[in-house]
Amino acid sequence: MRYLILFSILMLSLSTLFADPIPDFKLPDLNNQQVPVSELLGKGPILIDFWASWCAPCKTSMPYLHALAEKYDSLTVVMISIDAAKDISKAKNYLKGKNYKFLPLFDSEKSLAKRLNVSTVPHTFILDKTGEIIYSHVGFSPGMENAYEQIIRKQLGLEPTDQGEVSDCE
Repeated sequence: MRYLILFSILMLSLSTLFADPIPDFKLPDLNNQQVPVSELLGKGPILIDFWASWCAPCKTSMPYLHALAEKYDSLTVVMISIDAAKDISKAKNYLKGKNYKFLPLFDSEKSLAKRLNVSTVPHTFILDKTGEIIYSHVGFSPGMENAYEQIIRKQLGLEPTDQGEVSDCE
């Protein structure tokens, strides 16, 4: 696990040399209100996770990402469903009652997913507060949130933590 975190931090260091900005977008939230990316920028780092209601690893990641959002007030966690339009109600029903501290958005046309080359879920991006993509990862297994946390802490100007601090979601 330690090597995974060190590898992730190394990749972050290299990826910041080649950072790309997040494409401009507007996607609907749970209430079908359009949320532009500009509303997300400036507060702090942003973790964007593409998911689908049929994806077990996606659902597994949610409590861990919620824990990160709870731990870091200036972190914005955005969960973007790529469920087809006919399946959006499944995604919304799954989220109801969970009280997750993240912003659910819906990309049923996969317009943003295509622009970011998202072909597999879960696919996680971490952005700095200006919207530069500084990290990208496909897949999720418990423990990965620790690598995410190290990247987030770096963006917040905080020292790295010991492993496992966020993993109390089980």
